[in-house]
Amino acid sequence: MKNRKLTLIMSAIAAIGAVGLSACTDSRDEVQDVPADGAIRFAANTEYSRAGDITTANLAAFNVYAYTGTGTTPNLFMDNVEVTKTANNVWTYSPVEYWPSKETVDFYAFAPASWVGTTGPLKPVSYDSYPGTEDIIYAVSPNLSGNTGAANAQVLFNFRHALSKVTVKMSSTNSGLEVRVTNVGMANLMTKGNFHFPSGSTSDAMAAENVGTWTDQNTPAPYVLHMSRDTTEMLILDTTPMEIGDLGIGGKYMMPQTLTWRSNGAGNDTYLAVMCSIYDSQSGAKLWPNANTPDENIAEGSTFGDGLLKFPLSTSRFSKWEPGCHYIYNLVINSNDEMGTIEFGTPTVDTFVDVTTTYQ
Repeated sequence: MKNRKLTLIMSAIAAIGAVGLSACTDSRDEVQDVPADGAIRFAANTEYSRAGDITTANLAAFNVYAYTGTGTTPNLFMDNVEVTKTANNVWTYSPVEYWPSKETVDFYAFAPASWVGTTGPLKPVSYDSYPGTEDIIYAVSPNLSGNTGAANAQVLFNFRHALSKVTVKMSSTNSGLEVRVTNVGMANLMTKGNFHFPSGSTSDAMAAENVGTWTDQNTPAPYVLHMSRDTTEMLILDTTPMEIGDLGIGGKYMMPQTLTWRSNGAGNDTYLAVMCSIYDSQSGAKLWPNANTPDENIAEGSTFGDGLLKFPLSTSRFSKWEPGCHYIYNLVINSNDEMGTIEFGTPTVDTFVDVTTTYQ
């Protein structure tokens, strides 16, 4: 049978939350009616957004550290206090704290509670992002005072996402092919590192002083997106992009990091790996891999005799994942008359939705 050429087109497209937080039509303000007694109170705006991310709609609890005297020596004022939302959409915590009369307070909030723990936000926070199923958010509101003239001075938190989000989609628009995918994964991605809370307010426009940073990244590991345990779990591609997620997990929340591609998938290169076979949809004849397929594109030990495709996670538009950005990789597997070449399309990227909680 005449060989055909396999063209793999990859594009990372802009991904924006289903609705903007400020533009949501299904939102409501939750404000406590409380006396002017000097207590630190909590209220929140809620709205609905993209499923899977932490939003103010599904945020049921967050934790707070607070400090006074941070200009010299910080003094612990609130020690990992859990703030929860009741069935009546009221934010509550115990014991209630009161504004100091002659000091300002720096507030640090985060969710879920487990990722900061007892170390506190003033030191580097160690974190392991594997297996990539957890979104984490943080907020800082520094230098606040209850002496604002308002009856109930409250704290304004704007939560930011600390991680990047990565989604892989696959399709085939050639009706003459049947593309059977058995395994999809990402290789050599750093899983551990230290997160540093910013010193500035996360309610301000994004700048170096109010965005958290990651350092000391280490422990590279593969992330499995899909694994076929038998023929019934193979993915058969069609014209509709299929989101690839093992056992329904879907997109991964990844530690922001530099993406390398220096040696075509060898060494410490970060890349997407796809194990698949391609058949003629009419005759059922196997088209790829074939006798002309290079050794590096043969999946050694594959039960199904699959080929192996590697392509970089870095692109001409970006060479690192940034926090709070959603990267969507669209893979379109098609063919023409001479099977063999792998090509890449032009990507773009945009931020995914921020989580905003307002105390006012």
